[in-house]
Amino acid sequence: MLNIMRLVTVAILAMGVSSVASAQGFDPKKVFFGAGIGFNEVSGSDKGTGYQFFGGYGFGEIAKNVYLDAEVGYMDTGKMEKETCVTFFGTSSCVKADAKAKGLWANGVGRLMVAPNIELIGRAGLDFGDDDGFMFGIGAGYHVNRNMKLRFEIVERENVSSMQFNFVYTP
Repeated sequence: MLNIMRLVTVAILAMGVSSVASAQGFDPKKVFFGAGIGFNEVSGSDKGTGYQFFGGYGFGEIAKNVYLDAEVGYMDTGKMEKETCVTFFGTSSCVKADAKAKGLWANGVGRLMVAPNIELIGRAGLDFGDDDGFMFGIGAGYHVNRNMKLRFEIVERENVSSMQFNFVYTP
């Protein structure tokens, strides 16, 4: 049942984004793709190095130097170890287990150009993977040239905190 709800939510978000894109006329030059590495921590575990890849559509400038994008992607935190301890009648017993989160996400992304090649980034949306729920983040981007951008972001989910370095390409 949960998987059906995820698919319905993704479909509704996709239809909403495509409706907005259709209303303003879809421009293939506004499509972008990206990938990167994330240094992640799941609540109560050690740290892991994972990856993400994503695609998006830039709706353009909505106010002076303010841009709005929609992104969808996939994230994998990498393998981490989580220790759970229980105390029973004064005796503590600990068990170690693998912790990992992965899955799809969809976000709205706002960008503020603060210099010709530098932008501040804010994001909010939903995670549909192992860490279902609201996600948000802040960061900065550097436009290397017209087609390439480097981004650094801090992203928070229900149980996963990530520090991400991403490469973005606009064909």
